Amino acid sequence: MMVTLQEARDKIFNEITADDPNVRGEFLTQFDSEAQEFSEAMARVMQMWLKDHADAQGNEKRLQVLALVFTAIHLHIGSMKLFLSGNIVASGNLFRQVLETIALALLCSGKDLTILERFNNDQYSTNGAIRDVLRNIEKLGLKEDGVRVLKNGQEFYHKYSHVTKFTIGAAESFAGEGIYVGASFDEGKVDIYSKEVAARLSLAKVFNSFVVAVNANLAKW
Repeated sequence: MMVTLQEARDKIFNEITADDPNVRGEFLTQFDSEAQEFSEAMARVMQMWLKDHADAQGNEKRLQVLALVFTAIHLHIGSMKLFLSGNIVASGNLFRQVLETIALALLCSGKDLTILERFNNDQYSTNGAIRDVLRNIEKLGLKEDGVRVLKNGQEFYHKYSHVTKFTIGAAESFAGEGIYVGASFDEGKVDIYSKEVAARLSLAKVFNSFVVAVNANLAKW
C-alpha cells in the first residue's frame, strides 16, 4: 500500500515523539499478571538495595559496587518497560546489558580480584564479564548452574546487538499485517512474547539471590 510523503512523515514523527497506548494496552491485556509479579519481585530487590546502600555510607568501594547493582536493577526495569511498549529489539539489547552488569557487579565484589580497579581505570571490557565470572566461580562463592544461566542468556540475547534474521523479523507481521514502523504488538508473535516475558520475570524472581551473593563477597573485605 502506497502512502503519501505527509502520511509517512506523520507516522514517523508520532513514533519518535509519543508512546502508543494501544500497543502497550495489547501487551498488558496479554501479560498483566506477569507485569504485576515482575513489579513485586523488583520492589523487593529495591528494598534490599536501599538498605544496603544506607549501610554502606562512608565506604567508597562498597558504594561503587552497589552502584553497579542499582544499574542492573534500573536496566532490568527499563528492559521490561521497553518490551511492554512494543520495542522488542531495544528491550532485548538492554536485557543483555542487565546480564553483563550483574556479572560485572559480582566480579567487582570479589575481594581478591582487581576488576573494580581496572573498571574504574577504563582498563576492563565488560563484554568479558560473564566469561570471567565463570572463571572465578569458587572465588566468588557462586554455583556454576546459576552462572551458566547468565552465559546462556548472554548468548541468546547476543542476536539483539547485531543485525540478524531476528532483527528483520521484528519489523514484519507474523499475522499477515505487513510491516511495522517502530513499536508494535503482533498477534502472530504471542508465543515468542511469552518466552521473553518469562525470561524477564524469571530473572526478577532470582534477582535477590544475586544481591545476596554480592553482599556476601563485600562482607569479606
